[in-house]
Amino acid sequence: MPRSCGTCRDRRISCDRATPTCAQCARSNRACKGYGIRLSWPKASDARRAVVGIPSHARRAHRQRLSSGLVTVSDFDIKMHYYLSSAFPSDLHSLSITVPIPFTPIDLTALVESTASKSLALLGHNPIELGRVLIRMALANSSPSSTAVRHALLGLSSLHRYELTPQCFELKISAIKALNEATHTDIGPAEALQHVAAGMLLCSFEIHKASCTSSQWRWFVTGVKQVLNASTLLPFRQDSTFTALMDWVFYHETLGRFSLLHWRPATQLEEHPLSAVCSGADHLLPTPTNTLLRLFKEACYLLATDRDTSPTLEILQAVAQRIQALPLPDTTPETPDPDPTFELFHLAILIYLNRMTNSTLEPQSTTQFRIERAFTILHTLKVCPRQFPLFIIGAEAATDEQRCTVLALMERTEKSPASRSLFIVRALTKALWVQDDLAAGERGTVAYREKMDAIVSVCSLLPTFV
Repeated sequence: MPRSCGTCRDRRISCDRATPTCAQCARSNRACKGYGIRLSWPKASDARRAVVGIPSHARRAHRQRLSSGLVTVSDFDIKMHYYLSSAFPSDLHSLSITVPIPFTPIDLTALVESTASKSLALLGHNPIELGRVLIRMALANSSPSSTAVRHALLGLSSLHRYELTPQCFELKISAIKALNEATHTDIGPAEALQHVAAGMLLCSFEIHKASCTSSQWRWFVTGVKQVLNASTLLPFRQDSTFTALMDWVFYHETLGRFSLLHWRPATQLEEHPLSAVCSGADHLLPTPTNTLLRLFKEACYLLATDRDTSPTLEILQAVAQRIQALPLPDTTPETPDPDPTFELFHLAILIYLNRMTNSTLEPQSTTQFRIERAFTILHTLKVCPRQFPLFIIGAEAATDEQRCTVLALMERTEKSPASRSLFIVRALTKALWVQDDLAAGERGTVAYREKMDAIVSVCSLLPTFV
């Protein structure tokens, strides 16, 4: 029993140890704390103890040092003891050690906005806004269509953050399997849009590296078009989400036509020149961007059919005039520095069409003025994520200064988080420069179309210039 009650011990006075209350507490009218046992760590100087008191400032380090070395008894150990001692009947298969799975919470929104969405190739829309639309589709429900969007979005994000890994391909395959599963269910307008989103994400996955090892990007665009042709999407025509998705598809489809025009030209085009992404133009709003792409697509079809006949040149002349008449984005107080991408596309398409027709659409001096204007814009850009204008305008670089401008811009673009590989565009552009220099050294010229067909066709698979 303690020598004094708790109150007297705290006051450091003698205690008569009377019960139930000592005399000292009774005289001072204090509450007696009684004679209970108080536990405390022995002092650090106590040599008779194996475990002694730890100073407060060292307790945390001591606790961390002991945590990995402490052996605790768990429910598993008790069950195993009973099994080994045969004290109680037990099934050994019910006793198993499970390796804990590390849980790293993923902020899908932050992951997509910081990586994948910035690289989505489209014209006339903010890629980050499109990324948010895709997130909503991915998290809408647990249906196969939504699952396909979610896995494709995670696969593309993982590809951008960690480069090519087995997990990227696993997510891609699981997205394809989810799309296949969704085909066996009822597909309404909402599910059809999710199919479109998943297909375009898988297309973006394929073109990220552009390593000439896969042309599946074209298959995905074709599959998306088939879904659109077979679906009734009229309820979504006025929805901004629907508009962004349709423009995204149309952008890839149009530049795919440009690739088909020059890659192995023997490839036959079966669609009508005036066709859009789907049968009819109901899915696309008449914005300047869509109008520009539609006219360019029409020109690609015309160039692929009747090459140098007078009727074709007349139609191309009319198409070029309509392109020239398109208004450029205005500078407003809200947007003092408008995105120069549209103007670059506008210039690149006009330069390209005049080159393809041997300068019959406009005087060479006008085309040269467009080239100088285009290089003025390229010189001011930090990055140029859209590859078509970079390729067409870059091919026109005739001086060392212009070529250095193009190569430096490509290098800066590839270092940006939103960039895809520019390997093919860089290689083809350099090849065009070399052919121009060799032809100039021999005092000859190579036809523009023949040169483009030969250079683009050296790609083992259909390239993309989105």
